[in-house]
Amino acid sequence: MVFSKHLQGMPLAEAARGLHAIGIEWIDLTVRPGGHVAPERVRDDLPRAAEALAAEGVRIGMLTTNITDAGDPHARPVLETAAKLGVRHYKLGYYPYRGFGTLRRQRAEVAARLKDLARLSRDLGVHGGFHNHSDEFFGASLWDVEHVLQNTDPAALGAYLDPAHAVVEGGSDGWRMGMDLLAGRITMLAVKDFRWLDAKSGYAGARRHSVQWCPLAQGNTPWPQVLAHLRALDFSGPVSLHSEYQGPHSFADLSPAQVLEQTARDLAVFRGWLDQPAGR
Repeated sequence: MVFSKHLQGMPLAEAARGLHAIGIEWIDLTVRPGGHVAPERVRDDLPRAAEALAAEGVRIGMLTTNITDAGDPHARPVLETAAKLGVRHYKLGYYPYRGFGTLRRQRAEVAARLKDLARLSRDLGVHGGFHNHSDEFFGASLWDVEHVLQNTDPAALGAYLDPAHAVVEGGSDGWRMGMDLLAGRITMLAVKDFRWLDAKSGYAGARRHSVQWCPLAQGNTPWPQVLAHLRALDFSGPVSLHSEYQGPHSFADLSPAQVLEQTARDLAVFRGWLDQPAGR
């Protein structure tokens, strides 16, 4: 499926037609402030979005939300509506890192929140994914994701692995060690890539080399090795293509139509990696 964030500049039906034209029949739909569906309108607008997409041959495969706490007033309505529509996977929101000296305390706080979210998710029959995001976000290091997930129900919560962000933080082999720790909890996959820049004008937060999002064929993430490890784990969860091709951190600031064109090229590259024999 394709993450809908960078298609928000076109009507949803038009985006669906574009996805269908490049062979994508599923979408990872944003249900968060500024997204395709506003959380406060989810009971009315998400079913309408599902109908508009289905009319163009596209189904909702998962939701991207800003849910970080079961006590969020929108958490239950969003997840209940998703479950009624048969959408079983959702991405959690983020927990900003609070600064040096806070990590141990934040580990305990996030773990407690996730236990509550796991109970809510289990009760509603949905599955949440903790997405690892580089820079100043809790979980940038995969071992923190493993730590806060370890005492939660695996049927309710898992790791939404983003190998590109893991390589940004994990360098030459830290990403692999993090995957090793998370092996039994990886249930969702984000697909994108990046390259290092010598200048300091790239991705916000970089203090030495900077990060620029780029086409899959040009990036630094060792995707064939990542996929080999996922095959060994019998991974079979949802896969979301993140076409991060807008704004100052992208190799180019593309229009939504150009994003679709680049996504088609990325899809061909990714399918080529999937077709490689195991171990290559």
